[in-house]
Amino acid sequence: MDFEYRNILEKPLDAAELDQLATLGSTTVKELLNPKSTSFKELNLDLATIDEQKAANLINVHPKIMRRPLLSDGQKLAIGFDPNHFQSITG
Repeated sequence: MDFEYRNILEKPLDAAELDQLATLGSTTVKELLNPKSTSFKELNLDLATIDEQKAANLINVHPKIMRRPLLSDGQKLAIGFDPNHFQSITG
């Protein structure tokens, strides 16, 4: 299978890319945040006060607060370590 790997620490996702990924995953940019991550906790953020724009800005500046990995075929998005969901994308 051909794929494109992207190191989000070296090339963070911008707001438009995050919005596109969220749409593919039938979710929101805010739901791409991982409040259980060490990086998120270190920022001492209140998830309830974060809107879509702030979520996109936070992920862009602090990519480690995003749920990972993300796998997309351009039509669907799998978020996190879920082999069954990965299989549905990779065939």
